[in-house]
Parts: sequence; C-alpha cells; structure tokens
Amino acid sequence: MKSELLNKFREVKIFLFDLEGVLLNDGESTEKCIDSVAKICNDFKQLGVMFGIVTARTDDKLIKKLKSFENCHVLNGSLAKVSMTNEFLLSNSIDYQNVFYMGDGILDIPLLQKCGLSCAPKSARREVKRAVSFSTNADNCEELLKEIFSYYKKSKESASRATKY
Repeated sequence: MKSELLNKFREVKIFLFDLEGVLLNDGESTEKCIDSVAKICNDFKQLGVMFGIVTARTDDKLIKKLKSFENCHVLNGSLAKVSMTNEFLLSNSIDYQNVFYMGDGILDIPLLQKCGLSCAPKSARREVKRAVSFSTNADNCEELLKEIFSYYKKSKESASRATKY
C-alpha cells in the first residue's frame, strides 16, 4: 500500500461502511457477517477508533442486533447518507478528513467524496471505483474487515517506527 494511503489511514477516527453490497453480499451468511462485525468493533475499540455502518435500511432485527454491539454506531433509516453522517460527526466533533467510508453504489458517491479516505469493494460499480481512494480485493465481510483493519494497524506501526528514529 502506498505511503500516502497509509498516512491517511493513520488519521482515521471512525471507519464507516455501507451495509448492503459491502458488508452483506449475496450468498454470504448474515450470521457470519454479524460475527465479523462484532469482532472488528472490539478490535477497533482496543485501538481507540470508532466503527460504524451507514445504511438506508430501517430498524429491523439485523439493525437492532448491530446497534447492540459496543463501538458499533449505526446510522440508518434514510437515503440521505451525507446528512445522517454530518449529524453524527458534528455530535462527535469529528472532521470528514478523519473519516474512512466504504460504499458500493451510486448513492454512496457523495459521502465517499467527502471523506478523507474512501474505498470500494471489488464488486462495486465502475463509477464508484472512480470516486474512491482505493478498492479492496476481499470477497466477503470477514476478509474485507480484516483487510481494512490490517491497513490501519500497519499505518499505526509505521508511525511508531518513524517516531523511534
């Protein structure tokens, strides 16, 4: 990964993900994805970073489950993803330059363009891939979350090595 992307990862205070098409994919077990999200929420919390999901999906059993996880901030119930995110960031004193967002659809592009670091899954539409900082190679929720988490850890490790010298 390029050093400029690692530098941007280092500045992230919250990792946000679209739900359908990014974390939840056709043919993948919802339960397995939920388990992966629960784990990554804890992993990010241990590093002092927030995790969240931005989705138009209304409160249902899955959304309620996700909201029950510690360090899982679920912004849901509206197609206006930028508005929901604005409100959340303002209430948490976070600037868009410190936000990572991964989305896959046309409706995600405005939010992807506002964030300091943006990503698309390899299954995303071409227009979306053109609007992001990079694309992931992961095939499922668990791989995707592990890949993003490893980039974040790598960015922090490279920063700590740099300060030692």
